Amino acid sequence: MATALAPSNFQPHFKRVAAGEDRHADVYCVIASLVGNGKTLDDIRKQAETLGVPKIGPYYPYIDGDLIAKILAAHGLVATVWKEAKDFKELPDVAIAMVDYDADWEVGRCVVFHRMRSEDGKTIQPYCVDSATGKPAAITDLTGLVPSWYLGVTQMQRQAGK
Repeated sequence: MATALAPSNFQPHFKRVAAGEDRHADVYCVIASLVGNGKTLDDIRKQAETLGVPKIGPYYPYIDGDLIAKILAAHGLVATVWKEAKDFKELPDVAIAMVDYDADWEVGRCVVFHRMRSEDGKTIQPYCVDSATGKPAAITDLTGLVPSWYLGVTQMQRQAGK
């Protein structure tokens, strides 16, 4: 059975991209965290605008699973469709998780979920990276943080050339 890593020794694989005061930026920040390579909130926002998201809101009709998948695909990542969840145990090793979900408004806050495994597979540390203001670089105590929906994220398979 795998054991959890000690939080004091913990270094997250995915780096936090802060949303600042923009309450609609959580999805863009999560994408920037997943993509890495120094991508910023503005880089992802500009990419979304090339795919039809307006420069000035409202944004919510445009930022859906299809848009997220298109942006991730441009960076070599594949996203599943949105799936329901009640616990992080139901999520794949890397996912965009929607937490603090309000079913009446059908909105929530997106975070990066990662189940980081040691190279030998003997230790596992699940954590979340949250772009919300005032959050730490990584949250290892997931108590009280409950996913309602998620998109699994994997590396795109490269096809061998002919």
